[in-house]
Amino acid sequence: MTLFDQDTYALPSTPRRRSRLRRVLPTVLALILVAAGVLAFLGFQRLLDQYTVWTFHPSAEVTALIASSHLTEEGRFQFLASKPVIESSTTFASSCASNQEGSGILGCYLPRNRSIHLFAVTDHRLLGLTDVVAAHEMLHAVWDRLNTAEQQQLVPLLEHEAAKLAGNADFQARLAYYAKNEPGERDNELHSIIGTEISSISPELEAHYAKWLGNRQAIVALQVKTDAVFTDLENRSIALSSSLDSLRSTIDAEYAAYTSGYAQLNADIRRFNARTDFTSNRQIDLAEAALHSRQVALDAQYADVLAKTAEYNADRDELKALSQQTAGLNTALNQGPGTTLSTPVPADGSGG
Repeated sequence: MTLFDQDTYALPSTPRRRSRLRRVLPTVLALILVAAGVLAFLGFQRLLDQYTVWTFHPSAEVTALIASSHLTEEGRFQFLASKPVIESSTTFASSCASNQEGSGILGCYLPRNRSIHLFAVTDHRLLGLTDVVAAHEMLHAVWDRLNTAEQQQLVPLLEHEAAKLAGNADFQARLAYYAKNEPGERDNELHSIIGTEISSISPELEAHYAKWLGNRQAIVALQVKTDAVFTDLENRSIALSSSLDSLRSTIDAEYAAYTSGYAQLNADIRRFNARTDFTSNRQIDLAEAALHSRQVALDAQYADVLAKTAEYNADRDELKALSQQTAGLNTALNQGPGTTLSTPVPADGSGG
């Protein structure tokens, strides 16, 4: 009886374990509730983005780009959360495949893995262009993280700005390109284009972009500066081509007149030499002087043809040099050598 009582008394270990569990469970539940509250407040994507920003190690080139691209802290966060990389031509071609040959794609945002890829633009004439493309793609990352209600609030504001540019041929060509190659992404593209390329917009949109772009006007100015490079080359090429066509027509007409004039002069000289009806030396001198005066005029006309020909050749060489500059820019802008020079197209890459 004594031993039985001792054994029975030695068993109450199980109730003590249940007592500890009752104390631990509230703590675990509280932690779970806190975690759930954090997720609800910040959102799961924000936590993933924060982890990416903490663990992503940008290259020196990307770090320099972040410093020069006029992004706010939140803009830098969104940019880094998209794991931005600057790639050479071969690597970039596999990252941001274009559906249109020679389209000059300079950047893309890939929604499938939320990443930004930028083409390495190294031409000194285009300094600052990568900053514009980086901001453009960062705004795609922002759009991707907005919920449907937030996007729908922006759509009428974006379409209002787009309506102001109905007569802008370049802008309409951009929208046509996106409609063909990225159907369904119109408002996504407007969000990035208007934010980085249009100077005067509504106060509501200015307030929206100010969350991510610390100096939006500076970004727009860089875009304008880049456009000026293309506009200058295009205008000079057009002017030279027109001038060459006009000059060539003038040279051909003057040379034809010179040729026929000299043919007539030679015929008249032969007739003068064959004449026997002169009655005085004065008549001979006057006729001879007239022929000589025509020869002098024709020689002056030929000299003018030669001068215009030299001018034509110089202008042709200048146009050739401009064509070589265009080819260089095409290469710098990831366009084929036969592509007509045009403003490059940043793309969101949402399906290509």
